[in-house]
Amino acid sequence: MDYYESFHRAAIEEGFPEDETAKFAELLRFAIWANERHNGEIVAHPRGLPPGQSADLLVGRGGGLPHLPAGMPWPTDSEDYPLPFVASFDCAALPGVDSLPLPPDGSLLVFLHHEDAYDTFDHDKEQQYARIVYVPVGTDTVVQAPENHLPYLFVSGRDFIGPEQDLFAVVHADLPEWLDSEEEDLSSFQKRLARDLPHRRELCALVDRLWPAGNSATFQFGGYSWNTGGISRGHLYDDPELTIAEENFRARPKAGDPVADREQENVLVEEELQRVRQEWIPLVQFDPGDEVYFGRFLIRVDDLTARRFDRATSWTAFTE
Repeated sequence: MDYYESFHRAAIEEGFPEDETAKFAELLRFAIWANERHNGEIVAHPRGLPPGQSADLLVGRGGGLPHLPAGMPWPTDSEDYPLPFVASFDCAALPGVDSLPLPPDGSLLVFLHHEDAYDTFDHDKEQQYARIVYVPVGTDTVVQAPENHLPYLFVSGRDFIGPEQDLFAVVHADLPEWLDSEEEDLSSFQKRLARDLPHRRELCALVDRLWPAGNSATFQFGGYSWNTGGISRGHLYDDPELTIAEENFRARPKAGDPVADREQENVLVEEELQRVRQEWIPLVQFDPGDEVYFGRFLIRVDDLTARRFDRATSWTAFTE
């Protein structure tokens, strides 16, 4: 299904200008949510599923043991402790979404020790506690627990091997939160974008009618990065893309005119943030079974297209 075409057609039918619809669509993303079912219904959807989507699209399984390629050792940290297995996904079953070039087949395995990853307080060191494994279709696999795992690996007391749960997918729309904000709450850069979107709030309402928002996803592929509510530069949520944008900005050659003031710097950082969001995408974000954390892997779009999953980077977050 072409979700962007569905949005475009609905917007034009309701009388929104073509050029404004196109600019709005540049900010619109679609994400795959994967949740468990209860009594035949996908959880966290009190308003029901988006029209035309069913509760029967089984795409993966959380917990249990992974199907690792035969001969491949269980992923470990730098001290050879096995990493907890989070979930597996059947790429052939995941819905196709424009701008999210997931493999058409094979499977994705997610490993993360969220407590140890976050407790490093260092993005580079965090990577030893996180892994994405892509298993091409047709690969011989085995299901086997690592020999040296601890039964209770987490401070929270959770088991190393989590309970199994089937995961079912639904496609949702995802928009930057500022699009539905009042003018006075926008940054200078956002106001500049908003000048070309005089009907932005009405278009947000149209998106919500087409793809009614759910409460939360256990796993989310694509879309925008989740955040913990922290604000930087007065208007921007603290997320990995902002961190990357600020690092890129600081690394720029200091040739030419210096930045005049903080406001001008904020605009330049937001311009870089827009570029970063074109380059990087949230591969998967998820609830690791601990309500005060969430796991997240970002990947460059070109690495995702080329299936270089070893280049996906972990950005574990603590929510309290």
